Amino acid sequence: MKKALLVVSFGTSYPETLRRSICAMENELARAFPDRDFYRAFTSGVIRRKLYRRDRTRIDGVVEALEALRLEGYEDVLLQPTHMINGAETQRLLAEAALYSHQFPRFSIGAPLLTRQEDYELLTEAVMEEMPPLAYDEALVLMGHGTAHFANPAYPALEYVFHARGYTNVFVGTVEGYPPIGEVIHRLDECLNARRVYVAPLMIVAGDHAYNDMTGSQPTSWTNQLLAHNYQPMPILKGLGEYPAVRRIFVAHARAALEGKQG
Repeated sequence: MKKALLVVSFGTSYPETLRRSICAMENELARAFPDRDFYRAFTSGVIRRKLYRRDRTRIDGVVEALEALRLEGYEDVLLQPTHMINGAETQRLLAEAALYSHQFPRFSIGAPLLTRQEDYELLTEAVMEEMPPLAYDEALVLMGHGTAHFANPAYPALEYVFHARGYTNVFVGTVEGYPPIGEVIHRLDECLNARRVYVAPLMIVAGDHAYNDMTGSQPTSWTNQLLAHNYQPMPILKGLGEYPAVRRIFVAHARAALEGKQG
């Protein structure tokens, strides 16, 4: 029986970020399932087109990748997304994958990073393992993407878990959802000791949002807004895909999918 592993990411146009985050996750998953042939797909059409125009690198979308696997005679396909939450991007992926659910004798789909309660707890520890120890006058702000989708409460829920586990000087905000950076700064103001603030992406890759919305030169960037409120921002340009413990969560989700367990 021909077996395939299809790892699906949103994608990135930053070559170094691609290597450090997405390739690292793909390699970890490929090592975990050595009996499967590895394939890649990106869900972002914008990024796929940019990579082709700039580098002549062609990367399949989900439908193209699954159709190629069907034509090549694969009978057992494991699809593992590297998405953060069960949001709109994941829903589109599942809708596209459903077109092929009966094309393969065995077809398994793993869950995004934050799916089970255990995932939130594992992610808090994974993040704190990678961050410098926080002094009494330091805080950590994590910048998530955010969404208008009903899955957005995953971000404030994650902050709640940080605080419940004793990391009360860790705050989670979003670029395109709730809570925005203004709300994060308001909560920082209530944390009377905080002066220096580490700022890191709560995203699989440190790409456009990290380099522009987080650390960009415009007044609206998170680092400049923190400076305007008399905080000393200390940015960390490192995506979650670079964290070994985060990669292990994705491997666990893929294994659970093969066992018939969601997530």
